[in-house]
Amino acid sequence: MSEIGSPKEITDIKKMEDTNEFKQIKPEEGTSFQEAQDFWDNLFKKEEFTIEKDDTGSGIFDGGENIGPEEPETREICYYDDNGKLYRLGNELTPNNEYEINGYQYKTGENGNIISAEGTLHLKDREGRLQIRDSIEDIGKGDEREGDDRGHLIGDQFDGSNGMENMIPQNAQVNRNDFKNFENSLAREVKDGKVVEYKVEPVYEDGSRRPSAIVVTYSIDGEESVRIFPNGEEA
Repeated sequence: MSEIGSPKEITDIKKMEDTNEFKQIKPEEGTSFQEAQDFWDNLFKKEEFTIEKDDTGSGIFDGGENIGPEEPETREICYYDDNGKLYRLGNELTPNNEYEINGYQYKTGENGNIISAEGTLHLKDREGRLQIRDSIEDIGKGDEREGDDRGHLIGDQFDGSNGMENMIPQNAQVNRNDFKNFENSLAREVKDGKVVEYKVEPVYEDGSRRPSAIVVTYSIDGEESVRIFPNGEEA
């Protein structure tokens, strides 16, 4: 469980308007006390909540008063990045945020869409492929199309994470052919000891949570190239 904020922080909270009897447990590191408070206040318009963080990097958000274990539907899981920063609450990525997962840097836009993921590619040091933990409906928020894959922005073979923080709804034919072949070619370069810098930027239109295209800027030992992958209905 996270450490409770210092006596001064608790005192400061109690002085704020309309926050009598307000208690808050501070994330261990990363997101500041004030940043976390402002985010939750603005997003949920709640004044009372608790967070219990476990040793897996997740925690529980309690969005109501006197919520007990017999009412789990009122509670949300919090997710923290490599640096202890909150990046996801329940099934929503935090908007206008930057976070780091497995050494890769991500940015989200105003509605929580992932607008970029980047880093120096490295190969995973584990066997097998991680099962994707989120459904296509949770990732696409209703904008996914029938037959879409849950596409990794940073591939599993590069130690890309297996949740919505690294996923988009992606045309299955593109994901399983052109994009897969492209990732495999980069993996060979990494295996050969070359430095591969990689940045992927989904392109969104009309407020959709499903990108219309995926732009990848990459360099191999300093030589930069760009690939654009369409994400339409047809491959």
